[in-house]
Amino acid sequence: MSAVWRLLDTGSLPAAANMALDKVILAARSQDIVPNTVRFLQFSPHCVLVGYHQAVELEVEEEYCFQHGIEINRRITGGGNLYWDEGQLGWEVFARKDTPGIPVRLNDMYRLMCECAVAGLVRLGIRASYRPANDIEVGGRKISGTGGTEIGDAFMYQGSLLTDFDVDTMVKCLKLPVQKLKDKQVKSFKERVTCLREVLGYLPPMETIKQAMAEGFAEVLGVKLEPGKLTREEEEMLAQELPWFQSEKWIRGTRTLSQDNRLSIAEYKTPGGLIRVSLRLDRTRSLIKSAFITGDFFAYPERSILDLEAALKNSSIRASDVQKTVREFFASNEVRIPGVEPDDFCHALYLAINRTGDENEQVLL
Repeated sequence: MSAVWRLLDTGSLPAAANMALDKVILAARSQDIVPNTVRFLQFSPHCVLVGYHQAVELEVEEEYCFQHGIEINRRITGGGNLYWDEGQLGWEVFARKDTPGIPVRLNDMYRLMCECAVAGLVRLGIRASYRPANDIEVGGRKISGTGGTEIGDAFMYQGSLLTDFDVDTMVKCLKLPVQKLKDKQVKSFKERVTCLREVLGYLPPMETIKQAMAEGFAEVLGVKLEPGKLTREEEEMLAQELPWFQSEKWIRGTRTLSQDNRLSIAEYKTPGGLIRVSLRLDRTRSLIKSAFITGDFFAYPERSILDLEAALKNSSIRASDVQKTVREFFASNEVRIPGVEPDDFCHALYLAINRTGDENEQVLL
């Protein structure tokens, strides 16, 4: 007999309420006063969410958000900055760590949770796949990003499913590695993501999407999902937590001085073509926060550059570590780029990392 989990649909809520509910449901599960739960959530009005360890001023174009009524808030999970509009669906899993079938190793748990979402997308006629460490993609293009956290003996794992997505607004309200780039390069960046409407050619009703996703989670987890509501205890906890999640102190956080988010752009000529690298660097913590690589070279398979960008995300900026990251990537993947060697990418990255002067300057070698 399958275990019974709660299926919770909290509908469209402001950012603060959704973030407060993340903490409330996770705390309630850790105290064993609610069952394992799959939650669907949506946001209204649209908003920007930074990761728990991020600084708003380094990740968000605040003036643009203010002018366009875009809320700003902070997740209880780590990871990067995200833009949410009414055309996205969030999914979350709250469970005890000792739940039968849930892997102990984090990477294995990540894969299992993402496979649940993949199974839901299959029911919508979409061939999706898991891309380590925490993305779901369709044809090499991201359709869902994921991440998680834990309290005591319980964990929360969450994802965002792009159903009908406004990429232009996302680029304008987040500090991404595409500012100062040419239109053609920005277009290439936008092509890194996709949504249900684009993949299917139409947008199914939200209830149809939720039903498919719920069936995917139930199948992969081997459980029965029964619709439920917030308990009285959760409602009381929400009333207590909400003012904190609405406060500037929560939204702003306390980590600004220990971070950095500089844009650095460089170009490097190779026999096989020009490599263009755009990086968001946290020099304070010696990290490549995000990488965007384009150029006029030919890469086989096409998705290999996307995978290289994923490998570089949150990696060390030290020269020896950059070389190790790049070389290990090419050694473990069947990638062919005529006229371009792995060390050529290292040189392009070195140029961007070691660049000095005005942040709008481009370096060409």
